[in-house]
Order: sequence, then structure tokens, then C-alpha cells
Amino acid sequence: MIRYAGIFLAFAFSHAAEKPVQVVVMDPLSLPLSCSCVDGVGQRRYDKLGDHLSKVLGRSINLTFEESLDLALRRIRATPDFIIGKDAMVSFDSKRLKLKVKPIAALTDRTGAVTHRGVFIVRTKDPARRLSDLSGRKVMLGPVEEAETHQAAKTALRKAQLAKSASLEVGGAIDSGALALTDGEVASAVVPEYLPPLLVGCEKLSENSVRILAKTPSVYGVRLFRTDVADNALVKRVLEEVTGLDKQKDLLIALESAKGFVKIPDQLGWLDWRGPGRRGQALTLPKQMPKALKKVWSTKLTGPAVAGPVANEKWVIIPDKNRGGKKDLFRCLDTTDGSELWRLEYEADMEMDYSNSPRATPVVHEGLVYLLGALGDLHCLRIETGEVVWRTNYYQEYGGKLLPWGSSSPPLIVAEKLIINPGVPDSSLVALDRKTGRLIWETSGHAAAYSAFVIDKLGGRQQIVGYDSASLGGWDPATGKRLWQHVPTEGSDFNVTTPLIYDGQLLLATENNGTRLHRFENNGKLVNKPVMANPSLAPDTCSPVIVGDRAFATAYGEMYCLDLKNNLKTVWMQEDDMFYDHSNVIGGNGRVLVWTQSGDLLLLDAGANEFSPLSRLRPFGDVKVDSMSHPAIVGNRIYLRGPNEIACLQFSGD
Repeated sequence: MIRYAGIFLAFAFSHAAEKPVQVVVMDPLSLPLSCSCVDGVGQRRYDKLGDHLSKVLGRSINLTFEESLDLALRRIRATPDFIIGKDAMVSFDSKRLKLKVKPIAALTDRTGAVTHRGVFIVRTKDPARRLSDLSGRKVMLGPVEEAETHQAAKTALRKAQLAKSASLEVGGAIDSGALALTDGEVASAVVPEYLPPLLVGCEKLSENSVRILAKTPSVYGVRLFRTDVADNALVKRVLEEVTGLDKQKDLLIALESAKGFVKIPDQLGWLDWRGPGRRGQALTLPKQMPKALKKVWSTKLTGPAVAGPVANEKWVIIPDKNRGGKKDLFRCLDTTDGSELWRLEYEADMEMDYSNSPRATPVVHEGLVYLLGALGDLHCLRIETGEVVWRTNYYQEYGGKLLPWGSSSPPLIVAEKLIINPGVPDSSLVALDRKTGRLIWETSGHAAAYSAFVIDKLGGRQQIVGYDSASLGGWDPATGKRLWQHVPTEGSDFNVTTPLIYDGQLLLATENNGTRLHRFENNGKLVNKPVMANPSLAPDTCSPVIVGDRAFATAYGEMYCLDLKNNLKTVWMQEDDMFYDHSNVIGGNGRVLVWTQSGDLLLLDAGANEFSPLSRLRPFGDVKVDSMSHPAIVGNRIYLRGPNEIACLQFSGD
């Protein structure tokens, strides 16, 4: 007993010696910062969350509630480990104070949404019925740091195309506009959508004295941010806990949240082929879909729907062709309304199968975007301005023969390197300095395939994995040295699909060799004999997606669900003409989303033991869509490429 007591005391003292975890709360709906006049609104109990974290972490949690980061820093006289607050407010204050922060999770509201909006309110008896009726009248916006009541409100007014510009004033606080409205100083005010009921409850507004005229576009709501002082181990533990609250009803009630916090993918968006890590995963896939997706906006396009878009909360980039089909055209669009921010256009005229439209998804990393055309034109641009930083052409620079279906493999980011595959004997795989385009290394090998490369630690070794025309391989990212080569039993695979990492193993699926799972030796080399295989699922272009322990893909008029824990056994198979051509599959949140070339959008329960879609929609109606373009998903929005347009659609919420 004495020995065990000593161990306990040592543990207790070690944790006591650790500094408390400092958390600043700037959420205006938290109990200390809000008017708690309405049951269930504006009474978020972050103290309950703090108690939970303190218990599971074995460390004290210090919560500091302030309306601004300035005031919080003055109180604690130190840099906090974490900040919880409205995205725009925290971003604005931290930038002004030169404090580095990064969002790692988003709080869902009572509806499950991670976004919110501002609302234009007018007096109940005001004759205005739409935003255009505010032409020439006074409107009070929220403070400049309040995105939903300032920037988003300006966007809404611009879209309304007022005959005469409204006279805009800026309030000093979120409720300034409402008070000015009741005093007759302005015709309309923009306030957060959650505010009017609270103002009525706190008797700052009379009941039924105002009404909502219009709503602004959505912006991100409350997020959890980390700072540089929080060590990575602590961040990981906190993130695990706060994103695991969905089954703790008492904490969900305390936080006035449907699901608690949800993870935010790196770089806040869908910025690569198949999203983060090229895995085809979207954490925000809905559990259910409405009868129809709400169209936020759509923008006309001209070229065939081949390459997919990338997007974040501010912009979406879509590859296209000009009207004559002789130039590649890449557009960067504003996500609020689909208006064009910049474009890149250059000559790209040559006949090839399946059109000469770009087929590689753009890749975005740390302020730069990499755009690849079907004829081998590669451009690096600044994302904010569209300025070209550097450019090259695969075939002019390295020689070689243009592929029948064009250059399709999107570049791969590996630290400061950009990996491309010209596919010529002396330059089969090439590493460029991603900022300058300067050659770092090149390695000999086979002609290029159409598949995307991936990077991961496999068999204890970090390596680039992907296909060339003849085989699958692994390469050392530092030197380009080929580590291993795998030639499948059956030849003549087109090698279009992307390899998937599953539990340190490699899942492959091609049209002549079916689906199989390979393990790695401790030296990082692939074991040629698969651990398990299923020859039935043999896709030519559809890259599989993994949800839980199941793999999903389509091929030649069939969709399959395979069990990765049971020798890749077929759980179910469904025949349907919509699966005959190309399909894109996305997994996440226990669901599988299928976007078919025919224009069908399906939502499936990944855990179901039969094909029984939860919903089947046709976002572009009954027109022939013929879209091979992979969707991009950011939050509750999905960006879909139709026959002559790109559409921004919403799964749920606002």
C-alpha cells in the first residue's frame, strides 16, 4: 500500500506541476457574455466543458471570458493555449495583435450547422419587402470585424442591385443597429440571426416591433483555435475530446449544440484531388438530405465537365475551356455569389479523346495554386491575386509523347517539393521546388499513368506511392529513388484509380486485377501477394472510398460494398445503369455520397447491409449532365459541375 501511495503522490505532483491550460472564450452566446433572457439561447456553459476537459486531461482548465482578445490577454498576461469564438472576431483580433492561431474544430449550433448569417431587420410597418426596397435609404451594418453583419451584408446588398446605393453606417456593437432602428435613425439594421429573440427577451426590443427583411450569405460561426504555445500532444488530446461529445447529451445541452465540435480539415477546405489527403473524405456529410438541395448560386461555364473544383470558405477554382475550345480557362470564383475574382487563360489547342479540357484537379497549398492542363501546361499562381509565379510544360521541358487521354495526374505536395510525372525515360517522376519551379531531382522509369500519387509512412518509411504505365511503385521523397515495384498478375490496367491507405496497408482497385489489399515489410517494401482480394469490384475510373471498415466503388453498371475485416467479402452489390459510366464516391460521418456521370446524387448509410439509398436527387434536373468532375465539399456546401455551369448547393441549414 505504501508503494502504491507513493506512485499516486508522484502522479499527483507531476500533474500539479503542469501549468493550467489557458482557454479564452469570446463566444457571444456564452453565459457570461450574453443576455440570458431566453431559455436555451445565449447560455452556453463552457464551464461544463472545462470541467470535463480537466477531468479527462488531469490538468486544471482556466477559462477567461472576454468580448475581445485584447481584454483577455490583459487579464491573463500570457498567450492562451486555446481560443473559442466567432471565426471572424478571433481572426480579426489575432491578426491585429500578430498572434498566430489556427482553427482546429467548429462548434455546431442547435441545428447542426457550423455557419451562421446576419439578418436585415426593419420596423414591422416599414413598406420594404425585399432588399432592393432599401434603395437610397440608411442601413446600419455591424462592426467591421463582424463578418455576418458587415462583409456578408455588403455582399447581399451588392447582389440585390439597388437602384440607388443605400447609405451605409457602421455600428460600434452588434446591437447598435437594432437600437438605432427603434429610435428611427436608420431604415434597416443588420444583426446576427441569433440576436433579435435575445433583444426581445432582454426588453431592448418590443415584441413584434421589427421583422426580418432578408438574410446575408453564410459565414463560419464559432470555432476552437489553437495557438503556438499549445504543444501538439495537448492539442491532439483536446481535439479528441471536444470532437467526441456527440454522445454526451448533458454537454450538448450545456453548449446549445446538436453535435458538439467537429474537426476542421487542414487548410480549411477541399484543396486537392478527393479532398484532404486524397482520401475522398468529407467530415461534414449530412446524416440525411432534404428533398432538394438549396441552390446558393450557379455560374455559367463553357468547356466539358471533366476536372473538378477546389474550394474553401472564400473561393472556388474550377478548370474550364473557352467557348471555342482552343484555350484552357481556370476561373477563381467568390463563394458568396459565384462572381469571378480572377482567371488564367492560355492557348491549348489539340485534338484528343474525351475532349482537350483540363482533367487534373487544382492543388492549393500555403497561398499558391497549381493548375495543370491536359496538354501538360503547369502554372503556379498566387491564390489571392491570380498572379503567375512560374510555369512550365511537361512535354516542352522533358520531351515525351502526349498521353491519349492527356495529363491527368494532379501534382503532389511533399513539404517544399512539387511532384509531377512527365513519364519520359529519364524523367518518369520529377520533384520541383514548389515556390520557384526549380528542378530538385528526377528519376528514370516508365511512361506516365493517369492516377494520382499519394504520400504516407508505410512499412516504417515515408514514401510516395502511385502508378506508372506498367506498375505500382514507391519512391523516396528526398531523392526520387525507386524503393519497390509491383507488377500485377493481369496486365493492361489503365491505372486511373487512386491508391488508398488503410491501417498501414494499401488498397488497390483496377479494371483487370480487381480489388486487393497489400501489406508492407518493415523495410518499406510492398509484399506482392495481397492479404485479401475481391476480383468482382474492378473499376476502370472510380477510385474507392473507405468508411469504417468498408470500401465502396462503382464499375461497369454495378456498385459494391466490400468488408475490409472479412477478406474483402462483398456485403452487397447493386446493378443500375447510372453506375455504368464514371462515378465519384465520397465518404464520411457514417455515410457515402455518390455523384454519377448521369447526374444522380445518392446518399447511402455506410453501415447498411443492403443497397438502400437514404436519398436520390438530381441537382441539375432531367438534363443530360455527363459530368466526370469530382465534387468539392466545404462545410454544408457542395460544389457540383454540371453540363454548362458550376453550382454551389447546400445540404442543410441556411
